[in-house]
Amino acid sequence: MRYHVKNAEGRELECPSLSDLHALYTHGFIEEDDLVRAAGSQRWVRAGDMPALRGVRERRRDPVKVALILAAALVLGLALVLLVKLRG
Repeated sequence: MRYHVKNAEGRELECPSLSDLHALYTHGFIEEDDLVRAAGSQRWVRAGDMPALRGVRERRRDPVKVALILAAALVLGLALVLLVKLRG
């Protein structure tokens, strides 16, 4: 299904699929306040209110948390290795 997007300046964009719309929203090309409607529909909905896009930007921040946890685990692992070597 195609989707039409209208930004605050009134410019419109046509997305060929929901996955394309999702990708554009995830990467910030479509803002939360931009209006979206499905092809054949007359009803515009804020992109940030669409169930298919809800929470996308929060999940986008998760890789940072994962990287921090991974870095902390590596530091802890290195500290344990050094501790074992110092004792042995």
